[in-house]
Amino acid sequence: MKEAVNTDFPVHCRVTDTDQFLKVMFPVEDTLVDAIWKKVKVVHHPQSRWSAFPESVAKEDELYGAFVSVANAIHNAAEELCPHHPGENTARLGGSTTWVDYHSKSPNSVDKDIARIRPDCLLAHSLLHDRVQTLPPDDATGVIWWLQIVAALEMKRNDKEKWEGVVKQLIGYLRQILREQLDRRFVFGFTLGPRCMAVCLHDRSGVLLTSTPIDIHKSPKNFIRIIAAFAVLAPHKLGFDPSMKIYVQPNEVVESYRLTSETALDVFATDSYKKRWVITLNDGTQYLTVKVMSVARARVMRGRATLVWAVVRFVNGRPGTEVFVLKQSWRPETVKSEGEFYNEAKGSDCSHLGRITLCEDAVVDDMVDRTGSFIRAGLSASLPPGVNQERGTKRARAESEEPFLHVASTNDDEIERITTPRERQYVSRVHTRVIMSTYGWPLKYFATLKELLSVFLNGVQGHAYLYENGLLHRDISAGNVIIAWWPSEGATTLGTRGCLIDFDRSKLGTRNPRTLPQFQTQNNPLTATQLTIRSATLLDYFQSRKDSPLSVSVQPDVISSADDVLGAEYNNYTIAAISYSLAFPPAPENYTITTDRLGWRTVAQCFDFNTSITAPNNAKDGPKGSRTGTPPYASAEILGRVKYGTISAEVEYHDAIHDIESFLWILVNICLTRSGPRGARRTELTETDPGHDMLRRVVYYVFDSDEPDLIKNKRRLFAEPSAFERDVVGNFHAYFHDLKPLIRQWFSLLCLAYKHRELYEYHTLHERVVDLLKKAVVTVPSEEDHDDQFAANVFEERKKEISDLCLLSATSSTSNAAHSDSPPIATTFQTRSQQRVPPESPTPHKRAKKSVR
Repeated sequence: MKEAVNTDFPVHCRVTDTDQFLKVMFPVEDTLVDAIWKKVKVVHHPQSRWSAFPESVAKEDELYGAFVSVANAIHNAAEELCPHHPGENTARLGGSTTWVDYHSKSPNSVDKDIARIRPDCLLAHSLLHDRVQTLPPDDATGVIWWLQIVAALEMKRNDKEKWEGVVKQLIGYLRQILREQLDRRFVFGFTLGPRCMAVCLHDRSGVLLTSTPIDIHKSPKNFIRIIAAFAVLAPHKLGFDPSMKIYVQPNEVVESYRLTSETALDVFATDSYKKRWVITLNDGTQYLTVKVMSVARARVMRGRATLVWAVVRFVNGRPGTEVFVLKQSWRPETVKSEGEFYNEAKGSDCSHLGRITLCEDAVVDDMVDRTGSFIRAGLSASLPPGVNQERGTKRARAESEEPFLHVASTNDDEIERITTPRERQYVSRVHTRVIMSTYGWPLKYFATLKELLSVFLNGVQGHAYLYENGLLHRDISAGNVIIAWWPSEGATTLGTRGCLIDFDRSKLGTRNPRTLPQFQTQNNPLTATQLTIRSATLLDYFQSRKDSPLSVSVQPDVISSADDVLGAEYNNYTIAAISYSLAFPPAPENYTITTDRLGWRTVAQCFDFNTSITAPNNAKDGPKGSRTGTPPYASAEILGRVKYGTISAEVEYHDAIHDIESFLWILVNICLTRSGPRGARRTELTETDPGHDMLRRVVYYVFDSDEPDLIKNKRRLFAEPSAFERDVVGNFHAYFHDLKPLIRQWFSLLCLAYKHRELYEYHTLHERVVDLLKKAVVTVPSEEDHDDQFAANVFEERKKEISDLCLLSATSSTSNAAHSDSPPIATTFQTRSQQRVPPESPTPHKRAKKSVR
């Protein structure tokens, strides 16, 4: 936690005018502030200071009790003077909370891996008070849970203590609250010394601090305004999401801050991966979560903080039977929503894309839930003085709990991060929800090689469809290509297809009027003599190579087409293209080279993604130079912004070839890290046997290391294709032996397209890779009887999982909801042999609006 805060803090922390902050964040009526002041002044502030605070402080812990006593006096006075009456439309926290001195304990969490950090004082739900009184003294330690905390305070003994260190400690607490309380949109925190207080708001745009200290003794009414706000303001003004309620049992669905003392402890002790929620959309439609698919990103200091659940409809307290996927995130306000991208590309017309049924910007209190204009009320902000802007990495949950995220096979830490130009400016974000009717499983849980290849084929076809409709995905990762549940009527086989999902980092392109590359259209075509000379030159080259067929001939249209595109520079490209054609598959003894065999054809339309497209309301789909991706699978051109084969030539924009490369890296990662179907991980990755050092090094340096190493090693592989064969393909698990020809050809095709940009291979990459995958699906060997039986068994178990999710929604409560750390389907049936051929020995060598209905 400390490292994460240190790396994120300099980039995502801002300060704003203190008076304006207090006015808009704590809108307590002046008359109420005056009344509270009048009520507490005589006892707690008889002269020029709050009497509980010592005039001189020897130890910091002298301040804890002082603050708690004064804060609770103000809190209670506010509740007494402004009581909540039954029947009021707006609920309040009020008397359900109390300030607590908790500096010697660390709040409880079901996550045993979290940092044992200890806020000095807390505003916490007091609903467990009665139960705590019945516990033995030693059991009362740590009885407050992170899920109970409304706000946190960090104390400092000296008001002159350096502010940055204290604020970083506070941010660590606030970040932990956001991580554990999935129904929090933002959270407040405070730093306090003997006299001076600072206030902090932490939302998904980062941290906003008051720019000048508040003297609580000289300005007691400001202090009262802050503390009283937590007693009288509506919960959504204190950061709670009014659209989310805890599902305790069928007849008990309640806000997390309204839990009864009888059920609260059970709910708090339930892991985030088992907790159940009822989520209400803008139109009142409700969904019940039945399975967590991803909540790891709730920990981020600033970002989308994406949460994903499998859900069913919840109507009149009764769950439905159809499983959907619900995703909540905080997208940048200047970026189109995922639903808008989906509509622009006519996504509903393609069966290889996750089907979005609804996309909306969440509305709170009749306002779109934005961090800028709503949560922060449009407050202007600036960078704190003297802060060095650097940022670092993030840590996430284990693979069993977050199966859709990349897991570093070499050290079991997740490295799923998005790479963009460093954002040093404040980014306003919009709370967005997406409902998708496509449910599925991560790629690594494939049942057979044929299914794995089919899913990749469908994923590339989905990507090609988006591209043909002017949309580039830009985040191809293992979590965004899924095995989708798609059974036909009466089906008894696997009933799946590949689907590409998550379009929220996509970019719209414009149709480019160019029609290059194209066939010969010159007014002065080559003469017969020129064709003969150039053909002879090519034939001499290939006949001199030992790996060439015995007899090679070149048709004139090959020379003409190359000359039309390249002119006098045609030779290198033509040789490279013909060499690729001869190698994959190996050419027969007598081979005639034609434009058809080379795949050279006219491309009628190209798309240009080097522009920024203006969306409605002046929103944009992303700046011209923005590059996104998940580092383990991203092209080194995107990570490092330098073209392969050059020292410094800048990559101008993210293009289709970079996503096609990402598809390849996903498949390569599976071949290196898995030992067969159903997600089985290779034991060699965690063994200490030095004979497997090379495998572990390859996985680490190509997928799991930091960005500089990822860039360096991927660039090396493209510069030295023999290293890709030796070090990468040579370390595949034996189960994936039959995929080696496909991967070799795919990689060689990318090398050719990158080396000769803007030519035939570059602009026909989709259809070429689709063709490769189609052939691989047909030709991959299978033990038919065994595979068919195994596939039928997996189908039945996947079908049962869907049925169980619906059954779970109707019968289980939050406190005992089912959750498994194993893969989605546990099968006792044997797979085909995972040692079909002897492994090849590697050569040693040195990561607010609805858009769709």
